Amino acid sequence: MYIRQVLLLGVIFGSVITPLAANDASINLGAHGPEPVGEFKGEESVVRMVSERIDITFGRTETHVHCRFVFRSSKAGADAVQMLGFPDFITEADTGTIHSMVSRVDGREVPSKRLRGWQDLESSKCHLGSSAEGAAADFYTITVTFPPDRDVIVEREYKASNGKSVSGDTYFSYTTRTGGSWKGSIGKAEFHITLDGWKLEDLALEDGEQKIDPRVQRKYGSPNLSEWKVEAPDKLSLEWKNFEPAVHQTRQNIHLQTWSMQSEK
Repeated sequence: MYIRQVLLLGVIFGSVITPLAANDASINLGAHGPEPVGEFKGEESVVRMVSERIDITFGRTETHVHCRFVFRSSKAGADAVQMLGFPDFITEADTGTIHSMVSRVDGREVPSKRLRGWQDLESSKCHLGSSAEGAAADFYTITVTFPPDRDVIVEREYKASNGKSVSGDTYFSYTTRTGGSWKGSIGKAEFHITLDGWKLEDLALEDGEQKIDPRVQRKYGSPNLSEWKVEAPDKLSLEWKNFEPAVHQTRQNIHLQTWSMQSEK
């Protein structure tokens, strides 16, 4: 496993343990923002993610992320109420640390309640409560009301430490693979990357110019360079439309990775 890898997305289904009541639910691992927790049984929410915009500033030691999600409930005639979670792992060396978290609903800042939980390292499923069997985490939770026939905008803004390895590389991951628990497909996802202290040539991309022997490079960034729009030496953007992360395996992760060893051309 990587040293201090930042896993900031992924929603895994599991049974909710006290203090939450009742139904099977999912706890968001971070990358896809507010996945549903509570109220609705089954594998899919009644709420659809109409769009999301993820702005990522990849720095030398930490990354600043601003997520803006637009949701629309399909529940007719009544509000849908869901708890949304966002994790900060505290025991595993392969995860980064969230330094700050700000949550907003329709532009209004709302406080997050931290609840202790854990992740099963074998199945990747997350649960609230405590256990000696997995990686402990504090979940930043908010409860959101989704009225019928109206968009709701949820924002998460946070800073997290980057991952680093003894090979000399730096990396940050934003996982989208479990966004499939929202109703239907995700309408549109925009990713905007700003490199702060890095340049495009610092990123290890499998279809880019190879700075070192490919056998030496520990891991490559994803998606490949061909999918990104290069707007400047330090800015990239990417757009996906009408996709289902649980089905489209090439749309399950945004991973920024620098070269394991910097070398002159």
